[in-house]
Amino acid sequence: MHIKQFVGGDEWDKDVPNAIIFAVDNGAKIINMSFVKYQSPQIQWVDEAVKYSEIKGVLLLSGAGNDDVNTDSVISYPTAVYNDGKRASNVINVGASGYDSSLVADFSNYGKASVDIFAPRVNITTTSVNNEL
Repeated sequence: MHIKQFVGGDEWDKDVPNAIIFAVDNGAKIINMSFVKYQSPQIQWVDEAVKYSEIKGVLLLSGAGNDDVNTDSVISYPTAVYNDGKRASNVINVGASGYDSSLVADFSNYGKASVDIFAPRVNITTTSVNNEL
């Protein structure tokens, strides 16, 4: 299942929880949230959806972002930390590693407390259909 919601080029706080709840209710076990934003005026709506997914045993993978920002200092959303300070047990925040797997890619957001793992993102060798990207 692929759910993609863009409104005006942004993931609005009303759309993110609706997408999470829809995916959970329709059998998703893992939800990839490959977006980052730095404001979340209705974070309580998102928190409730994350809590719902947590109760239902659904894993949320959240991209750390591509702005070379320390997200321990600058909060980015979605986050594994609820607005009340408690931490969701089902959210993994993924940053990008660079050429050397021990290094953070120069564009990736990072943070000792806020980014859980880094995955290769630079010069990935892959196959494509008809040599098209």
